[in-house]
Amino acid sequence: MTNPHAPQTDYSRYFSLKQKANLINMSDERNRDHFESLSGIIVNRHADIIELQVPYTTGQESPENTAVKVTYKLTTESLGVGIQMLADLIKVTAGNVFHLHLQGNLEIYQRRKTQRVETKVNLFHLRQNFPLAIYRKEFKRIMEYMKTQGIPPNLKLREAAVNLSMGGIRLEIEPQEQPSPLSMFFLEVDDKLPPVCAVAEAAWERKEGERLICGHRFIHILKTDQERINRHVQAILKELGITVTSTKTNWELLDRMTFEKPAPNKSE
Repeated sequence: MTNPHAPQTDYSRYFSLKQKANLINMSDERNRDHFESLSGIIVNRHADIIELQVPYTTGQESPENTAVKVTYKLTTESLGVGIQMLADLIKVTAGNVFHLHLQGNLEIYQRRKTQRVETKVNLFHLRQNFPLAIYRKEFKRIMEYMKTQGIPPNLKLREAAVNLSMGGIRLEIEPQEQPSPLSMFFLEVDDKLPPVCAVAEAAWERKEGERLICGHRFIHILKTDQERINRHVQAILKELGITVTSTKTNWELLDRMTFEKPAPNKSE
C-alpha cells in the first residue's frame, strides 16, 4: 500500500531553467504511424511540474477544453547524458507555454548522433508563418492526395545541396528570405515512391559570408519515411566507403540538430 506521507521525489531539479527540451507525442490516441514532436525552452519548474515555452504557435488546445488526454515524453540533456520522462499536459497558457506534470520513472540514456550525409536531392521547401496545427492539417491533406494522385502539380521539386539525416536537414536559403519557425519539406529519396513529406522546425541559422545556412529538425513525419531517409543516407555512406552503424531504437531522442562546423580539409 502506498504511504500518503512518503516524501515525493522532486524530479524538476534535474531540469534547468532556459534549458532546451523536446516533447515527443506518446498519447494513447496518437497516430502510431507518425512521429510527432515539439521543442522549447524550460521557463519554470517546481516539484513535478515543468513549464516549457514553444517558440512558435502550435494551435494546441488545453486539456481543460477537451476530453483528450495528451502525454509526451520529455527529453533533454543533463551532465552530458540524455534524460527522459513521461509528462501529461495540464494546460497551455499565453506565449505557447506548455504546463506539464511529470510522471513515471526518470530514465537516463547515452546520447548518440544519427548518421547524416552531404548530398544533393530534389526538394520543395514551403515556408509560411502558419501555426503548427495548420501545417499538420496540410500534411494530412497532401499525404491523402499523394496516395492516389501522386505529386501535387504545384510542387516543383528542384535539386539542392543538403546535409541530410532521418532527424533533420540542413540547407542554404536565399539571404534575403526570412527563415520561418516552421516549414514543410518534400524530398525525393528514391525513384519508386512519392516524395517524403515532413513538417520541420527551425533549429538554428548561421551566416557564412553571403550564404545563410539553416538547420531544421523534422517534427511531423511518417515513421516509414524516416526509414526511407535512413536507407538513402546509409546507401550513400556505403558508396563513399564510410562505415554504417545500426540504427538505435530511440533514434528520435538522439539527433540534436545543433550546428556543427564542417571538419577542416586535411589538404589545406
